[in-house]
Amino acid sequence: MAKINLERRAKIGRERRARTHAQIVEAGTVLLAQAPAKALTVDAVAEAAGLAKGTFYYHFQNIEELVSAVCAQLGQSFGDVLAPARTEMRDPIARLSFAFTQSLEKAISDTGWARLVVQTSQTRSEFGRSVRDNLKYEIVEAIAQGRVTVQDPELGADILVGIWLQVTRGILERVAPPELSSQALEAALRAIGSARPQSRSP
Repeated sequence: MAKINLERRAKIGRERRARTHAQIVEAGTVLLAQAPAKALTVDAVAEAAGLAKGTFYYHFQNIEELVSAVCAQLGQSFGDVLAPARTEMRDPIARLSFAFTQSLEKAISDTGWARLVVQTSQTRSEFGRSVRDNLKYEIVEAIAQGRVTVQDPELGADILVGIWLQVTRGILERVAPPELSSQALEAALRAIGSARPQSRSP
């Protein structure tokens, strides 16, 4: 009788569960890009993933937990867009400008990603909180340096997020003109009472 390798069996089981988990998150991501979270159902996710409904509940307790997982993955993709150059910039307005324009360029080049961001913006997700917290951090520093006229970081974040989301919705409805990102940035900076960054270099 062949000896059973329990360690290898456990590893295969973990890999299978990880693949199934990713499959469900991917199905949720696709569906969330098409409709708001409140319209999402376990039956729809299971069907899209090609899995039994019971398999969904093995990995997630409910739709809210799945939405959180999708938003966490979205946050990671957002961070991947912004992190490389942003961490090298000392000027808070340069960091804000980089984040704003790069995320708009991402929305233009990947409309599925853009739809997902717009849809999940309607939920109180960790992703949304993280984006706002990062914006507020930059605005607080800009206020301290006298670089903006807005004096409330919460208001500044509301203005920037609102403009970004509205421009992104426009991207999904019509062809984006070549200068869209730079024009939207100019409008956003004016709205918080700032000008172009002093320098994009460290």
